[in-house]
Amino acid sequence: MRTIDTDKLSKEMNDALIHRACVMRSGQYLARYLIHRNRSVDAIRLIGRCSVHDISKIQNMEEFMSLASIVDDIDSMHDITHILSEEQTNAIKLHWSRNSHHPEYYDNSNDMSDLDLLEMACDCHARSKQFGTDLLDYINIQQDLRFHFDKEHLSKLRAYCCALVELTKNDDYADVLSGDKMLGFDFKDSTMEMLEKFDEECYVECLKTERLYLKKQDTSDFASVGYTINLREDNSEIGYISLKFNGYIEYKVYENYRGHNYGIEALAKFIEITSMSELLVNIKKDAIGTRKVAEELGFSPVQVSENTITFKLKKRSNNG
Repeated sequence: MRTIDTDKLSKEMNDALIHRACVMRSGQYLARYLIHRNRSVDAIRLIGRCSVHDISKIQNMEEFMSLASIVDDIDSMHDITHILSEEQTNAIKLHWSRNSHHPEYYDNSNDMSDLDLLEMACDCHARSKQFGTDLLDYINIQQDLRFHFDKEHLSKLRAYCCALVELTKNDDYADVLSGDKMLGFDFKDSTMEMLEKFDEECYVECLKTERLYLKKQDTSDFASVGYTINLREDNSEIGYISLKFNGYIEYKVYENYRGHNYGIEALAKFIEITSMSELLVNIKKDAIGTRKVAEELGFSPVQVSENTITFKLKKRSNNG
């Protein structure tokens, strides 16, 4: 079973939204600076980058959950000499690996483009506004600890940061940082209760039937588990099957392999090993074959919409 701290999830979401708003504000200042230096194209590109800055924090659930686990340590950013702990580093590595405005995205930090450096300057500047730290001191210290830029890259980053400090010296970002402006989030609800009960221990790396083996896949969605369906005979991948934390199953057998009851065989094995007592599947009304598969396995229709029918299966307990 997983342990979920909904207070941390709420705090991480609020921090992500506030930070994105601050980065966009810093990006607008730096874009105006670029235009003033006949770099309008770069200004447009920077605004584009800032508009989707750190979007992976919200789009990728694995990354979001990982960062939420350390969100209480965010106050450590008040200390510009702070060195990330092993737990913090492991949590933030997912974010670094998906965002090119972090030096750690590259094998060599000097592979960062000028656009990467522009976004990085806005990122660092936004954090300095949020936590009241000295931006240039932060850059100097982190150069030795993390960045390891060559002279050219470091000079560019410092120049962009100096411009931001000067341009925003009379702007404290108060309207962005004000708690009164935030809607706030509280993720305590029945969905999270269901997620906490989602037990992944029964889903081993490989499931075998007479003709098939189901190979577990790595997914970025922490709230589901998925397998490819493969033929034991020649290792051909013939479809997939997945289960979400709320009990919904999705599966498909590719067209060239239909008509051999592979779907029933894979589903039956999956139903056998899952710890969930109730399973659901949405099936299109015109998918007669898929409906027959579900019914043969004991699913019954419980809800009809315009295009689909929801089928439910209640598993019998081990005690009968």
